[in-house]
Amino acid sequence: MPDDERPLAALLPALRRGVPIDEVKAAARATAADPQRIQALLDLLIHPSGFSRIQRQKAAWVVHHAFQLNERAFLPLRVELGRALDATEDPSALRELLKVLASPLWADAETEVQRTDALELAAGLLFVEDIPVAVHYAAMQTLQSRAQCASEVRESLEALNALHGRLGAENAPLRTCAERYIKRFRQKLARTKSPS
Repeated sequence: MPDDERPLAALLPALRRGVPIDEVKAAARATAADPQRIQALLDLLIHPSGFSRIQRQKAAWVVHHAFQLNERAFLPLRVELGRALDATEDPSALRELLKVLASPLWADAETEVQRTDALELAAGLLFVEDIPVAVHYAAMQTLQSRAQCASEVRESLEALNALHGRLGAENAPLRTCAERYIKRFRQKLARTKSPS
């Protein structure tokens, strides 16, 4: 087995259904401590053909939890995270990657294009109805950390209001969260001056 396949081979046993949570958490700890494992999982997500849906979902879960354990290890990998997000079609994997990209850590590490791409993606996701609720939560967090100028805050408010308008009593927690974000964005808009 070539050296560049060993990190992934070591992780594959944890990337399947029915693995005890302690084993998956151990895989996340090992990944957080090993840049080659981080890269191997991102490569799996960027080039998902040949891997099962469960392997892709678990890989995204391990990436998210490794990020929580060692954020700094991911700083040089913002481009790869964006490519993994672009290649992701599974809502579960999307949710996990969005949680990573929703972190305020990226504020100083992202290029302007990356920041605005993340902002546009997050706003767009709030208009999508048939995605998991957790994706909406991650999208709201992403808006919070990316919207800077008055026009971005207004666009974010429009997306938040669209989401809020669709939510009924059965979605009370998400509705309450959207209301909090709407309040924050209105306050931010009041403090933000439009560029002249």
